[in-house]
Amino acid sequence: MQVLIIADDLTGALDSAVAFTGGGRSVVVARDVARIPEALERAPDVLSVNLACREGDAETARARMRACTDRLDLGAVPVVIKKVDSRLKGHVGVECAALADAMAPERIVALPAVPQMGRIQKEGAVTGDGIDAPIALAPLFDRPVTIPEATTDAQLDTCVAAEGRVLWVGARGLCFALARRLFGPLDPVNGQLAHPLVFAVGSRDPITVDQVEALRVLLPITALPDGRATGDVPAGGTTVFQMTESRAGRTPEDAARDFADAVADHLRATRPDGLLATGGETAQAILDRLGIGVLQVRAELAPGVPVSEAHVPWGTLQIATKSGGFGESDLLRRIARGA
Repeated sequence: MQVLIIADDLTGALDSAVAFTGGGRSVVVARDVARIPEALERAPDVLSVNLACREGDAETARARMRACTDRLDLGAVPVVIKKVDSRLKGHVGVECAALADAMAPERIVALPAVPQMGRIQKEGAVTGDGIDAPIALAPLFDRPVTIPEATTDAQLDTCVAAEGRVLWVGARGLCFALARRLFGPLDPVNGQLAHPLVFAVGSRDPITVDQVEALRVLLPITALPDGRATGDVPAGGTTVFQMTESRAGRTPEDAARDFADAVADHLRATRPDGLLATGGETAQAILDRLGIGVLQVRAELAPGVPVSEAHVPWGTLQIATKSGGFGESDLLRRIARGA
């Protein structure tokens, strides 16, 4: 294995891993810590592990990181990346501390900037698109950390030229920079998502909500208030399910469970070729219902939208994932059109 990525949610695990596709490399994502042995059986060049802990508490995040490192020989992996959200959501400090304790790096370099998507870091903070106020990085860590300036991809490339045993902490921009350093200029592996497909929109991020509204002019939207179907559901073809709020006082956990159940039931009944899920928890829950533990990352539909494959009872399912806070307003509409 040449590269290990450890993420806190599924969309992050996939979005970072896709940077290393191409060149005949095998890029595999373990959907949770328990799937690491299954993923290692594929002898991947790049392994990305989802801790599935962003929405939990700090102690759960710490425990899952320790369980992850216990299953891996960190000393045998040349490049180790702690993938974090570019808006620093979740338990960044706790996870990095536990990983650093297990790895004992010479230094930690924090580079969560994604200049391609308008998120940069300067003067020790992350700022830019989708960030209301600069987020200082140093307070997140319990030990010294290097925080370079990173306002362009060229600066990222300079930063990752560092030698020695480094724990890299960052997001998509860092992963692409490291891929360029390790493997040279990258030829974009641009994929298409097979049709018919199912959109499962579990994220309520305003960026995703706007994308669904743009999609509405092309396809009907099936709303699932708090995850529950309240009307007719299309019997086949490309279908869009959107989680909405019913104000019925249901917990987010109950709504997410019902949403995943409804989408998984529809997938089994209609047997589509493709699935696009927005939001890491949404994708995680649906794949859990389908019994999918390991994903083979193949390509990228658009920046921030990786495409993977997995075996399901009716054949091979192409699976695209998108973080709630990424993408232009017409992204979902373009994917639905196959553009």
